Order: sequence, then structure tokens, then C-alpha cells
Amino acid sequence: MSGRPNIVLIVMDDLGYGDLSCMGNRIVRTPRMDAVAAEGIVLRHMYAASAVCTPSRAALLTGRYPQRVG
Repeated sequence: MSGRPNIVLIVMDDLGYGDLSCMGNRIVRTPRMDAVAAEGIVLRHMYAASAVCTPSRAALLTGRYPQRVG
């Protein structure tokens, strides 16, 4: 056994900081995501490489700025 952690990164499109009930939303209930958050690490400060989906995902997968991915 190597001792490296298992990491699962969940990327959701068009999701704002307060859209999940685990982040304080009192109107919309998200019990499945709340359970995932309760059992893992919740990152409360994050940045996106772009304001839209495709360049953000390309930057996440390649580690490069979206403008350099093409």
C-alpha cells in the first residue's frame, strides 16, 4: 500500500458558492452533496480559470491557462 491519498474532484457547471445547502442555502436542498461534503474536505475559497465551462475544464485538465490550450 503506497500511502497516497485518493482524490475525487467534482466539477459542477454554473454552480455558485451559496447554491448548495452545505454552503448555507436554505431554499434548495442538496442532501447528496451535503453527505459528500460531510465525509470529505470542503474547499471554500476557489478560483476558476474562466467564466465558462470548456476553458475552465481545459485549464483544470492541462494545468495551463485557457488561452494557451487552444
